[in-house]
Amino acid sequence: MASHVRNIALLGATGTLGSPILQALTEAGYSVTVIQRKDSTKAVPAGVRSVKVDLHNKDDLVSAFRGQDAVVSAVPDPVLETERIMIDAAIAASVKRIIPSEFSTNIDSPLSRKLPIVVDKVEIRQYLISATSNTSTTWTSINNGPFFDVCLRLGGLGPSLGDKKATFHNGGDNLVGTSRLSDIATAVVKILDPAHFEETTNQPVYIYSAAITERYLTRLVSTITGIDFGTVEDGKIVDLDVDTLARDAAEKLEIGDKSAMFGFYFQMMYAKGYGGIDFKSLSWNDRLGIATMTEKDIEDLIKDIAKELGIL
Repeated sequence: MASHVRNIALLGATGTLGSPILQALTEAGYSVTVIQRKDSTKAVPAGVRSVKVDLHNKDDLVSAFRGQDAVVSAVPDPVLETERIMIDAAIAASVKRIIPSEFSTNIDSPLSRKLPIVVDKVEIRQYLISATSNTSTTWTSINNGPFFDVCLRLGGLGPSLGDKKATFHNGGDNLVGTSRLSDIATAVVKILDPAHFEETTNQPVYIYSAAITERYLTRLVSTITGIDFGTVEDGKIVDLDVDTLARDAAEKLEIGDKSAMFGFYFQMMYAKGYGGIDFKSLSWNDRLGIATMTEKDIEDLIKDIAKELGIL
């Protein structure tokens, strides 16, 4: 029988991903309680209930989670130390569903699971599975592609509207399943809907918004905005090898320098064997009713961001 979810506790609600999740949940009619750190000064939208707690205190969290049907975490850079407390508190409060702050491309691939950028998320997933076994609390994680909205502004998928430059990785012809923030938020709503609650129980759910290559997106952005990104041949577009980026990142990490950590993410996205190219075969889009973007949808997103940045 489908479980009814009405009340949701949301952590990380004022962040890059948490904000659209909060908007999607409230628009879908859920009663959302935003859980914030005691010292947080970030405002939540009018009409949304906010509770400030010590996130390291299980009793505080149990009290905040009482009466909640689901706990959704969208905290950036989650670590097991704090997420364990959240998970234990949710179970103690008899929460029906936990959606952890995973939101990564693919942590089920054996190679990806070893990457420093997802080690913490792997540990959290493993603890979540163990802790919820033989309890009434269930879990679902969401795996998505790189944030489309963010990458269009800052780069990572070819063009960067922010600095009007383009960068390719491993030739620029690799197909990537990228995800809009709004579609990730929609996935959260869908998972908690009675129509999908049972089928998404205790497993990862994969979604994507558009299948693109860096070369395709660079051409499209150039056509729409008039930006001349140049070519690899003329030296204006740099074509980077992701294995080299990962080696450089690993060498720096050995001496405590985390400045190149994003190099590991490019390896997950573009290198063979890491699962980034498997997004179509893993996708839940059809089952959840999440439509993939048409070229016009992609064009409209590019135009919206270009207008925000004063390019159009």
